[in-house]
Amino acid sequence: MAVIPLSDKGDIKLYILCIMQKVGYPLEYNNINDLSLYGGVISNMDFIEAFDELERDKLVVKNGEGAYSVSEDGAFLAATLKSDLAGYIHDSSLRAALQYISFNEAGVKKNIRITGTDKGYKVTLSLSKKKTEIMSINLLFDTQYQAQKAASAFSDDPELIYARLISLLGGK
Repeated sequence: MAVIPLSDKGDIKLYILCIMQKVGYPLEYNNINDLSLYGGVISNMDFIEAFDELERDKLVVKNGEGAYSVSEDGAFLAATLKSDLAGYIHDSSLRAALQYISFNEAGVKKNIRITGTDKGYKVTLSLSKKKTEIMSINLLFDTQYQAQKAASAFSDDPELIYARLISLLGGK
């Protein structure tokens, strides 16, 4: 089923609140952004505007460590309006939250290997969970610099790379 992007700012805010509540613990801004953009339900610009309003209206609050959580008012608003949110949007927010939680709590391990070859630099990126490989990809780059940039991007945020890869391949 094709995802229909949200355009109403109220729905976008509600979607963000639902994701944050489903994760159930404080998240850094970048994680909230990534989770909200997962699946293409909202755009980055819509996220930025909506999140700024959520923070301004104190529906999300920042703790001393810089992580955000849903305030009491935000939780009340989300619970009150939840039935107005279309079912597939609700499902999409749940899927995004569960993907994030499963990576963090399941002890997913990343492995990165750069190998020089006669054709360039081969980068092997893999993820394993309890000794079971859940992703492995080999990429060939022309320069060592390109290979190191790819390895660094994967190292910084393997969950996002995995989620986007799954989404691009149609697994939503």
